[in-house]
Amino acid sequence: MEESFDPIAQTRANYYTPGSPVQFVRVELLKGSVSGDRAVCLTFKNISRVNLTALEIHFKCKTTGGEILCEDEFAYRDLDAKPGELFGMDDAVFITQKPITSVDVVLRNVYNGKRVVRLDNIKRVRLPAPRRLPDDLAAALEERMGRKGMLYAPQVLDCGWYCACGAFHPKEEDTVYCSECGSDRILLQNALNTLMQPEQAAEPDDLPEPEAPAAEPAEPTLVAGGTVEAGGTRAFEPVQPARRENAGHASQETRLFTQPPAAQPAARRQEPAQEDEADEEAGATRAVRSDGRTRWADQPVRRASPIPDEEEDEDAEDDRDPVAENIIRWVPPLTALICAGIALYGFVYYQFFL
Repeated sequence: MEESFDPIAQTRANYYTPGSPVQFVRVELLKGSVSGDRAVCLTFKNISRVNLTALEIHFKCKTTGGEILCEDEFAYRDLDAKPGELFGMDDAVFITQKPITSVDVVLRNVYNGKRVVRLDNIKRVRLPAPRRLPDDLAAALEERMGRKGMLYAPQVLDCGWYCACGAFHPKEEDTVYCSECGSDRILLQNALNTLMQPEQAAEPDDLPEPEAPAAEPAEPTLVAGGTVEAGGTRAFEPVQPARRENAGHASQETRLFTQPPAAQPAARRQEPAQEDEADEEAGATRAVRSDGRTRWADQPVRRASPIPDEEEDEDAEDDRDPVAENIIRWVPPLTALICAGIALYGFVYYQFFL
């Protein structure tokens, strides 16, 4: 009667051998269904570009207290491990009744037909532990990639890279595809980055178009003194200007007066020249004032006749300076006489003294 062994524990290797064509991947602990014996199975991977035919290793099995249960050599013969292929998981290297907590594996020799590569003197490199993802993020990554076991964050190291399934791929393997779960490293990293990014804001095209505000009902025209409603537009009828009883208002205002009756004294109708000049400087519109017996709106308005601008004529005459006129008149002839005298003096001095 054959006895079946069921897996009870599994752990991945936490070190690798640089430059080796074969790498130690994981160790599995199996338990017999009838005897209860514990069997140790080791898994290796061919990361070279040729088929491997044999592998020799040295292993140690230890208990919880560090006691060595077994230390022995083991050889895998008659292999035909293709590049990227796993092997050795079906062969038990040790069987015991005692619990095993750790297994130490040292690669000795690997064969490719008659060619042998010795690995005894290669120093092993310890690997950092893979970073485990939160449960919700791991579940989202599994759903996005369509694979199970995506429990770790993919990492790129100097010596290789970790897949989300926990498998380590050394740089000697030179691949972006995981040989265990089949994931693409680049697509896997992009999927994780997308899941870790916050939700993007809605695109402008997806936003609802703003609705135009409803037209407000027209407010009635309010007359000054009426009731004012909150928020309404108030319009006022133009207020007629009151009659001016006194001419002595601010010079900046426009003053309107009514025409006096014919019976008013002549002295009343004539305004002093100084008052006219002041009105013209202020920019006011003058008219003759009337008495209070008739309304100003019923009488025509008489425009004041323009006053001759005598000050401008005086300013124009003052612009001519007599001193400047004399200089302009006499400087040219005097300059000509001086130049002629200098030339004559030079001529006489040259003729009689040299």
